[in-house]
Amino acid sequence: MKIREILCGHALGTEGGAHHLRVTRKRAPGSTSVYLAHFRTLRSWNVLIAYLDESYNKDFYYIAAAVGSTEAWERLEASFAEIKQKTANAHGTPLDAELHGHEIMGGEGEWAPLRGKHREAAGVYLAALRQARAAGITYLFRGVDINRLNARYRYPEQPHSIVLGHLLERIDDHARKSRELEQVIVVADEIATQEVHKKQFEAYQLTGTPGYRSNRLARISTPINFASSRNSVGLQSADLAAYLHHRRNTVVEKHPAAQASMRRLLKEIDPSTVHEWTWVP
Repeated sequence: MKIREILCGHALGTEGGAHHLRVTRKRAPGSTSVYLAHFRTLRSWNVLIAYLDESYNKDFYYIAAAVGSTEAWERLEASFAEIKQKTANAHGTPLDAELHGHEIMGGEGEWAPLRGKHREAAGVYLAALRQARAAGITYLFRGVDINRLNARYRYPEQPHSIVLGHLLERIDDHARKSRELEQVIVVADEIATQEVHKKQFEAYQLTGTPGYRSNRLARISTPINFASSRNSVGLQSADLAAYLHHRRNTVVEKHPAAQASMRRLLKEIDPSTVHEWTWVP
């Protein structure tokens, strides 16, 4: 999902004196000029786009949010294209290869040409993170200890639902602190239960999130969008961050070279991280 598609799927209205984004799905044939004018209007507003991706194992569930302005994401789109072009020229990877953390570091899938080339793989990863940092992308991370969750509650909620709710609260807080009229469009990676989570979000805006930090998420635009990460630099950025966050919290790197690579990669994310927490029930 491209930046223009995201923005033009949301129309501005007013509610309670605050700017609120509403979704519009239809566009009349031949309305390209109106479409582009609408895009320019939306682009001028204080709008953030937060991309969400999850990373988990049987013990822990994490969701990362990569957040930036429309200008930041447009800049990063060009930067990622350049990284992919250089990597394709040097190693024969597909020009449209998806920047996927696990596959890059493991030399799998589209990144199979980098299998065994650990320095080169880490170099691609590092280049992407540096460009994201230069563009002004910030990160938020939330997680839950699944074993403790199941031990404490007889009928616990699904880890994804819990972590998503916690993360949305923090994204709303981040938008509130960023600028006076900041609104956030949320785009999450496609999952089988996405319709359930759309309804979950709608309920939060009506009655508030559960728990002592109850929040109606007024800064987040309705609805949550779900998209394929294939053509989304935002979702690929969130994936790169989620993979690293998961690995640093669950894996002990035994090889000195692997330890050094992780330090270099995390050095690009840590200064841009505005929130991080794992709930241990």
